[in-house]
Amino acid sequence: MELTSIHPAVYLLYYFIMVLFAFIFSDPYFVVTFLVLILILISLQGISSELRNIMKLFIPLSILIMILNPLLNRTGAHKICLWSNFFITYEAIAYGILMSLALLIVILVFSSYNKSVSYQEMLYIFSKKLPIISMIIVMALRFIPLINSRAIEVQKLNNLKVNGIDFDDENDEKDESEGTDGSEDSRRLDVDEFNSNINTDYNSKFVDKFKSNKRIAAIIKESKTLGKIMGITVSWSLEESMFTAKSMKARGYNATERTSYLSYKFGNADYAFIVLITITVAIIIVGLLKGVGMINIYPSIDFSFSNLPFNIYYLAFIVFLLPLIYLEIKERVLWRN
Repeated sequence: MELTSIHPAVYLLYYFIMVLFAFIFSDPYFVVTFLVLILILISLQGISSELRNIMKLFIPLSILIMILNPLLNRTGAHKICLWSNFFITYEAIAYGILMSLALLIVILVFSSYNKSVSYQEMLYIFSKKLPIISMIIVMALRFIPLINSRAIEVQKLNNLKVNGIDFDDENDEKDESEGTDGSEDSRRLDVDEFNSNINTDYNSKFVDKFKSNKRIAAIIKESKTLGKIMGITVSWSLEESMFTAKSMKARGYNATERTSYLSYKFGNADYAFIVLITITVAIIIVGLLKGVGMINIYPSIDFSFSNLPFNIYYLAFIVFLLPLIYLEIKERVLWRN
């Protein structure tokens, strides 16, 4: 239960501006401040587990960006010679780091948005005027977490089957007759089956070594299992989407102007939020027009850590990012009291 209710349209406007700021600001002070505050918000929203999954994907991607950008882009005045005539530039390294941080901030903003605004609220905002587009947006936002949860469920059922708990009677009888209960004998049979499928006409030592390699056989078996899980998951999702489409068509979706069982009205908190957004964004835009919050990277980087950004524009940027953190802390204090 939310003690402070904010209109979904206000959330949508707020997060949309946050995404724009993530791409616009390039000053390291602003970028690091943005990253720290969005991490605090996510931790208060209780999606730390999702943050760990994001970091597992983002860390290799960011490392790849920071490596490839200096190698492919040699624009910049400050050169670092590695060997012979090959060099990289400080500007390319700095741009790769800032680009990866901006990508991380955008991902975190979308994660926080999914926590703050449900798909029913998204439908409430867009369904009256744009029913088809709103449905596509909702399906896109729900696709990744939904297919991930279904894949985990299918994997759990597959593990139960491997451990001897099968939900198919025919497979039970087959497993009992063949002894495929996950033991060492079953693994040996899988290796023998893999070896027997290879063309025996090749008698070279490399092929013999390849045929007897249990690690390769295990990798192939794991790939087949993963492919089977993904096939079941996609089939399950497609089947359910077909039933959902038929149900929506039978109920007359998009036939007339759509109504919703949800009802949101603008309150004092919404108006105060809008006023705060308007004032802070106006100050921030003035600062952007004066070059505050952005740095020139090419052809020569013009940033110095000694130039501290303690001014009204930086303060407005912090105030813009604080409202949701304040609401989360307020609700925690009210619940405890």
